[in-house]
Amino acid sequence: MISHLKLKTIRTLNEHISIEIDQNGFEFIILKHKKFDAAFSLYGAHLVHFQAKNAAPLIYLSKTAIYDSKKAIRGGVPICWPWFGNTEKSKQNGLASHGFARTSEWTLSTINITDLGIDIEFLLEASQQTKAIWPHDFNLTLKASLTDHIELTLVTENTGDTPFNYSGALHTYLHIADHRQCTVTGLAANYTDSLQNNQAKKSQQVLNIDRPIDSIYEKSDGAIVVNDDAYKRTIAVSNEGNDSVVVWNPWIEGAKAFADMPDDGYQTMLCIESAITADPGYSLKPGDSHALKTIIK
Repeated sequence: MISHLKLKTIRTLNEHISIEIDQNGFEFIILKHKKFDAAFSLYGAHLVHFQAKNAAPLIYLSKTAIYDSKKAIRGGVPICWPWFGNTEKSKQNGLASHGFARTSEWTLSTINITDLGIDIEFLLEASQQTKAIWPHDFNLTLKASLTDHIELTLVTENTGDTPFNYSGALHTYLHIADHRQCTVTGLAANYTDSLQNNQAKKSQQVLNIDRPIDSIYEKSDGAIVVNDDAYKRTIAVSNEGNDSVVVWNPWIEGAKAFADMPDDGYQTMLCIESAITADPGYSLKPGDSHALKTIIK
């Protein structure tokens, strides 16, 4: 799934983890375990690849994604934080959609390798650069536990003296074989349709991927199941710490409008995101923390 990047190893941390670069020098952390292969970028603490052994890739990565440390990587699991979408405030202040976490350089803080898998953590802390955008003290930690499935936990800690609210998402791009042979069940009954002026709607029991989709569903009680029939598999997505689930597929015209997605990219991807979207977001008092989580298996 990432062979098209033509990566070259520049440093080996241990038998399971290496640092590799593409032809432009963009760095990736490559993880190889007997149960899976995976890849992260420190730019955005971005999971760009995960594939269990003897299985199809679980995560979609655009083959025309741009790696220039200027914009978010198209595909993988971008971290939207400390706001979701393009809010009125971010528009007024000329700020990036979905916050700054996905376009910031993170620090690799912890690696733990066992026979079961690899636990790896990335850290982003408040700085002069972040305070120029969002005036709060924080520690943001992405905890990734990888075995034969994916468990991502985004922990937000208020390290300042005043409360703050935040929104965001683990913007997961799932890899599917063929949108025509893919359905989704387990979504909540109520959602708003972002493509129709946030109109409130009732969902069907089964969602077909046959049109542009940009919907914010209420939090699901159980797992959301993607029936990926062409690959003869189901993908179960369970979320915690969220207030909503975002489902997105740009469809034909949307994919054509992206320079960093092939025109047919919409056919093999579907975003199902553990999200905090309700206004005014999640409130954190000084010293408190909150975890936003997604488990994909």
